[in-house]
Amino acid sequence: MVYIMKLKYKKIIMLTTMSTMLIGLLTLSISKDNSKAEEGTNIDMVQETDAAIEEDSSSVTALAEASTLLNMSTIPEPTATPIPTPTPMPIFDFEKEVDSEITALFEDYFTAKKSCDVDKIKSLLTHKDKAPSVEELQSKTEYIDDYRNIKTYLKKGPVENAFIAYVYQEIKFTGVNTMAPGLSKFYLLKEDGQYKIFSGEMDKELVEYYDARNEDADVKELLDMTNQRGEEAKAKDEDLKNFWDSIDKLAKEQMSKAADNN
Repeated sequence: MVYIMKLKYKKIIMLTTMSTMLIGLLTLSISKDNSKAEEGTNIDMVQETDAAIEEDSSSVTALAEASTLLNMSTIPEPTATPIPTPTPMPIFDFEKEVDSEITALFEDYFTAKKSCDVDKIKSLLTHKDKAPSVEELQSKTEYIDDYRNIKTYLKKGPVENAFIAYVYQEIKFTGVNTMAPGLSKFYLLKEDGQYKIFSGEMDKELVEYYDARNEDADVKELLDMTNQRGEEAKAKDEDLKNFWDSIDKLAKEQMSKAADNN
């Protein structure tokens, strides 16, 4: 029976991991070590604008390399006037209150994701052409029954009318009774008077700022809370633990294969 159960979860995990990797315009892992982007685990957070293209952190690397080359090839002439130090971008704590509009946005987002409502997702994005197809959404949610207990944590962004959103949710997987805690990350901008999920390309400075917020004390505290809830959930539900362990094992195998190919 145990062997059959493992085969069952292996099959689900293979399909889920290969086809439900959180796709985003900028899917950079929250945790730099042991980073995994499988939906339904709280082992790390993922930045999710789950609406566009396959994960491609190479675009960020290429941007950084291009910027480095440009800086190296442009050597400023000596000057007697000191060059002013750039003003650092401000760092904010979590907002004490979350606008009801933003709360509704993420409720709508996860509902549309689960029901594979592409038109609704398009209406929530800054770049509608980056929305996934129905088939892509179906493959990503095939083994997800529901998203529940959604709660949003906001930080002001580096520009006016922008927020970085950390969205806690509990995921009900098919065949698993206990909910799995998860934490996703989004960048919000106000467009035509309404907040929308940013689905375009970030410039280098914004990427660095967006990524650096994962090291903020309040974000780390939120991640620790999510991880703790995950450990408690696994401890009381063997099916969830088997599911989770299968994700860990498969992720490590994929990372090992990727390292060997490189």
